[in-house]
Amino acid sequence: MHFNLRNIEQLKPYKLRDKQQIIAIALSHLEAPEKVLLGCCKLAILMPFFISLAYFEGWYLLPPLLLAGILYPLLTTPLEIAFTKSKLSDAIAEFEKQNQK
Repeated sequence: MHFNLRNIEQLKPYKLRDKQQIIAIALSHLEAPEKVLLGCCKLAILMPFFISLAYFEGWYLLPPLLLAGILYPLLTTPLEIAFTKSKLSDAIAEFEKQNQK
């Protein structure tokens, strides 16, 4: 499992912003059941953390919310990469086609 976009061989020649666009294109190519499954997996990973936020009140809630904002992409990016691996070649081709215009 890849934890960041740097480790994906197919995306090595691209800049970070281009890699993010390619992943976004690949996510748009996912079929409905795959999108639902991805959403459920994200929810299953994040739900315990957000439920634990219910125990904080007032200003004590601020640090956990900041931590949640930082952890969200760190926890969900590997899932998105795993789900989009099969669509990467199509997404790269579409990205190249868009950039030729």
